[in-house]
Amino acid sequence: MKGKVKQSFPFAFDGANFLHLKAGDDFPPAGYTVQDTTFQGLKDAGFIEASTSNSATPADEELNRRIIDALDKRLSAASDEDLKAIIARSGTPFSGNMVHAVLISEAKSQMLREFEGAPAITAVDPNSGVFEQPHTAPGQATPPSAAAAVQQQQVQADAAAQRQNAASQGGTNVSGENKATNQFGDPLPDQSKPVRKSEAELNTMNKADLEAYAKEIGVDLSEANTKADYIEALKPKAE
Repeated sequence: MKGKVKQSFPFAFDGANFLHLKAGDDFPPAGYTVQDTTFQGLKDAGFIEASTSNSATPADEELNRRIIDALDKRLSAASDEDLKAIIARSGTPFSGNMVHAVLISEAKSQMLREFEGAPAITAVDPNSGVFEQPHTAPGQATPPSAAAAVQQQQVQADAAAQRQNAASQGGTNVSGENKATNQFGDPLPDQSKPVRKSEAELNTMNKADLEAYAKEIGVDLSEANTKADYIEALKPKAE
């Protein structure tokens, strides 16, 4: 334990030889130690006071302040869509008005959770619960919540399945569709379609890999002879 002398007093650290300690001196002085009970007794008597421990240097404090300011400015300047993408990584339902300030606060909370070690969630069951409460103008009734929308979507899907089943018995094909969305109703990527590799990725593949990839995405390479022909046939086409 370390402290400072508040009022001068003599003290014998070795039990025999007294040192005259003055106000402002370190206690115990360099090279000496005292028991915690002795330190506490002198502190309670008003002779010394415990030193406040602050390990952060001015440079550390400045760096921490810059980190906080940078994160605050970055999120404050982000679009609503970018903020929603950060919030969606929590994997939990979001309930609240879609006001920019609210989204910033929620995004900051999610970023902090990730900095503290929480894993980011990248996919959410669209039928898992409430996701957003739509914003309303003053004096207007609050529109139905996203929970009601999800429930209505499920009802429509069930009805479509029943119609499809009934139609299949009568020879007519009627289909219903219930697309998966994230917390904000945005559709999730269609995992049923293979993701086309970029031209740069194709250039790193050998002939066997290119042929296997062509088979995977259903591209005919019978007219291709060179690697350049393979890549030309397999690279994503501009839409």
